[in-house]
Amino acid sequence: MLNDRIKIKEAPSRVGDKVVIFGWVEDKRIVGGVAFLTVRDPTGVIQLTVKRDVNKDLFMKAGAIPRQSTIKAGGIVRKYGETYEIVPNFIHVLSIAKHPLPIDPTGRTDTSLHKLIQNRPLSLRIPAINAIFRLRALTKQVIREFFIEKGFIEVDTPKIIATATEGGANLFEVDYFGKPAYLAQSPQLYKEQLTMGFDGVFEIAQFYRAEKSHTRKHLTEFTSVDLEVAYADYNDVMKILEELIKYIFTEIPKRGAKELEILNYKPPQPPTEIPRITYNDAIDIIRRRGVDIKWGSDIDGEALDKLAEEYPGFYYIIDWPWDSKPFYIRRKGDLSESFDLMMGKLELSSGGTREHRYEHLRRNLKEKQLNVESFEYHTRFYKYGMPPHAGFGLGLDRLMTIITGRENIREVVLYPRDPETVAP
Repeated sequence: MLNDRIKIKEAPSRVGDKVVIFGWVEDKRIVGGVAFLTVRDPTGVIQLTVKRDVNKDLFMKAGAIPRQSTIKAGGIVRKYGETYEIVPNFIHVLSIAKHPLPIDPTGRTDTSLHKLIQNRPLSLRIPAINAIFRLRALTKQVIREFFIEKGFIEVDTPKIIATATEGGANLFEVDYFGKPAYLAQSPQLYKEQLTMGFDGVFEIAQFYRAEKSHTRKHLTEFTSVDLEVAYADYNDVMKILEELIKYIFTEIPKRGAKELEILNYKPPQPPTEIPRITYNDAIDIIRRRGVDIKWGSDIDGEALDKLAEEYPGFYYIIDWPWDSKPFYIRRKGDLSESFDLMMGKLELSSGGTREHRYEHLRRNLKEKQLNVESFEYHTRFYKYGMPPHAGFGLGLDRLMTIITGRENIREVVLYPRDPETVAP
């Protein structure tokens, strides 16, 4: 079926040729004795023109095809003014669209986000929505290129685990053949272990947090871009992350220009340098702007709004209080070798230097009031020459809201999962 097919975007280079296209009928007009079908595929749109006095049967058939039906058509490509058309000698209806449709797949009628997600396959016929997910695929490709060029190895870590990665709550518990297990919150402990044999590893995968959050930036299933690098500290991986952000925001506008044009949006310019402010400095800035915040607290809500007034672009908050960070982060007094990458008031990434010394790691577990023995499956490797290492996790879904200019994280996820949404 595909042997003689061209994509619609290729039609302008095939003027005068016989071609075959597949697509769906987006629109239909009958003007006098001429039927005009607007046909779209994922690459573009073209018009089929059928004249009654040339082929009456085909004219009648074209006029009877319901909008959004899937067709195969073949004929001659012609240029008509500044546009292109195909004069078909056949049209085969592959699948008829039943009306009324649950949403308007042309995008001309406003539809709620909830309804778009409920009808996601059909919504992908809306050019802007299709463009979002093409950009998402491109972004993952660009990220992989960057990491591979650096010599890092792509890995796959388990998503069903026996112990909480960070020792906290917000876990989805599952029955694993009669034993309790959990869906992974991150690949953290596994990617640390892998630095024993690799200089650096990365993973792009789904992870899970049982948070009953109802904001525009939280999901219960999310995609994380994770990196862990041997013989590195948090300064090293902040530099790598900065280079990654520059690469993404340089390459996407070039390679995704068509999709961004459809969205009528320009992503932020790649940063020349991402500034770093300490947690202490961040607290001072927030207090100066009139928000009473306690040292050691997380920075969120109104506090982040105030901080974003001074730093509207990309910036790091570094050296967080150790009490606010997981047990695997390296401690330095009351602080830690840690960072968050921010874009205005949106947190995109979190990372830091990891504690690679066995006894110090066990001490950290105790101070976090975690069961040391339950983490022995992980910490035992730290007795056998675990190298110093550092890494980060970058939220792909949040990153995509920045790239596409969307307000709600659900707009950039094909099948978003939140406390009210489960798989159908």
